[in-house]
Amino acid sequence: MLKTWLITGANRGIGLEFVRQLLQSDDRIIATARVPEQAAALNALAQAHPGRLQILPLDTGSGESIGHFAAALGGATVDVLVNNAGLYGGSWETSAAAQSVEGMDYALWEEIFRVNTIGPFRLTVALLPHLQRSDAPLVLMMSSDLGSITNNTMGQSYAYRSSKAALNMVTKGLSVELAGKGIAVVAMAPGWTRTDLGGANAHWSVADSVSHQLQVIAGLGPKDSGCFVNLLGEAVPW
Repeated sequence: MLKTWLITGANRGIGLEFVRQLLQSDDRIIATARVPEQAAALNALAQAHPGRLQILPLDTGSGESIGHFAAALGGATVDVLVNNAGLYGGSWETSAAAQSVEGMDYALWEEIFRVNTIGPFRLTVALLPHLQRSDAPLVLMMSSDLGSITNNTMGQSYAYRSSKAALNMVTKGLSVELAGKGIAVVAMAPGWTRTDLGGANAHWSVADSVSHQLQVIAGLGPKDSGCFVNLLGEAVPW
């Protein structure tokens, strides 16, 4: 059965690669970017696949933007919502000082929470009518191994870590409350990936990370709702 995927933060990195690989199927994709006019690679994909890829503006850090976006979707069905848009504030390699004990940028911390935690919750709630039109709706929260409290043996990256740990709690809560609506909600750790955030020394290429994630997503359903898994389908400790 053909699906409609909604991928946020699709102008680069993991989000863009989700779009690129999904276009190899017959599924329909709705992709978002804060400024679509500047998303050159995403627009090139839309031109190469006419009628398959719709690009819409969305800033997940803005409640007003989320409201406009949900309204623009009208009566569309969303089968899989990938809440991928996120913010670190630079890369792990170059910007960690702004999230350190000595140099915390508190304004950045607040912005990261708006984008990484409040945004995915707000968007999911706004899209409940669209998700409920699906026969098997799935919400995928793009979390991180850095959001695992159990696995935190380094400290550092306080703003990003705490935003993803909070997103995991949002995932669990939504999985409970939306079970009666038939909506599965799962947190995904995409692995240490060579993106702007992960840096050049990361373990996974973007293509391999997304390929593995899609294999895992294909097997997810209500039985997995409320879980935190990685790109290999393994459970990640909270």
